[in-house]
Amino acid sequence: MSNKFNANALTEYSKSYARRTANDFYQNHSTINGQQILSLTPVSQINLLVISSLSDKWQADAEKFRSPYFDFTNADVQEALQAFMNTVSQHICVRREHLEPLLADAIRRTITLIFDPRAYFDDLLRGQPEFTLTATALKQIIRYTKINQFIATHISQRMSGKPFIYVNQALTYLDEALTQRGHELEHYDKFVALFSEKVPMNIQALLRSHVPDSIPSAPGRSFFDTATESGSGVPPAPLVPIENAASIVRADENTVPPAVAPVPDPTPKPMSMDDTTSGGPMFLDGDSGPEPVAPISQPSQLQTGAISQPTTTHTDQPIASASSETTPTLNDTLRETAQPEATTVAETFHRAPIESIARSISLNQKFRFINQLFNGNTGAYNQAIAEIDTLDSYGQALDLISYRYASQYLWDMSSDEVSELVEILKRRFS
Repeated sequence: MSNKFNANALTEYSKSYARRTANDFYQNHSTINGQQILSLTPVSQINLLVISSLSDKWQADAEKFRSPYFDFTNADVQEALQAFMNTVSQHICVRREHLEPLLADAIRRTITLIFDPRAYFDDLLRGQPEFTLTATALKQIIRYTKINQFIATHISQRMSGKPFIYVNQALTYLDEALTQRGHELEHYDKFVALFSEKVPMNIQALLRSHVPDSIPSAPGRSFFDTATESGSGVPPAPLVPIENAASIVRADENTVPPAVAPVPDPTPKPMSMDDTTSGGPMFLDGDSGPEPVAPISQPSQLQTGAISQPTTTHTDQPIASASSETTPTLNDTLRETAQPEATTVAETFHRAPIESIARSISLNQKFRFINQLFNGNTGAYNQAIAEIDTLDSYGQALDLISYRYASQYLWDMSSDEVSELVEILKRRFS
């Protein structure tokens, strides 16, 4: 549920609108058909969401026909079943007690789509089975979405023809669409007028706070992610020491204040700090400076946002690794180096290669994995372990748990359970 709304007010308004609409229609009808649903309310999005719910039920009923005693893959059976279901779909017939709950839910979802499209699509994507968005499911979403349809279309374009993507990737595309095309969001005023024709809509009561005249899109990335990109209008940090930076500033009395000479430090320098070897003051005077370090251990100024400092050759002051100053990603956490080699027989046994993840997990570990990693869902645990066992490499296993299960179940990557599972993966694919 979006936190923009007063939940009780939204629920009550949706039920009131559904009740009033059902009263008006069923005064003269005992049932409603598909064509009548498409024109039931003046807000076409509501009507389409009701049809979408009926479509889901129609497909669920088709699955009920399948039986282990008959060959439903036979071409004749598939053709006959499809013809039957198509015929059934042409005879929608819904009584009031069955329509009104569907209508109230469609009204609630439509109002969310109008006032908080990000929350609407977030709920829709996170509700996909197995945390996976298929091309077929996205096609259905586009078909039954008319308000702010460009969002779903953008996600489809970014899928680039793939049969499926994981939901966390789809959420990234969602934020991307709102950031790049937020100006295309439809304004709520016209919809408030349409709703109010049937049941007056009080925005102040419906929302926690009144929305602005234009709904700003949520930023997809922070300022720090975009500040260093080319073309952003922000110049890169100077590649000179701070004390010499003033020498390259354009001398313009009207725009830049005159540089002030630094005050000499009366404290004498320690003998261990030798300017001739540090490469600091000599950097702009023609000296070649210090020997460059390997790129893997030298962070880019555009990544760290800091001016590079000269290195020193003294051995009595060890230099901290730059990697300790950066925040590790999810994959970095999972790809940490293995523990030191085992020194005992028990440790050697527990680090030996294994052929099956499921058979190598102890009963105690299994209970802890289910409770701590899969929110007590035994079925989800069994499915995950079985799927990991079918993979071919350690990298594939890490990608699967990183982009699917860790995101879906909000794992604490520093927990003992995650560490134990990663160790088991290493043994399985070693």
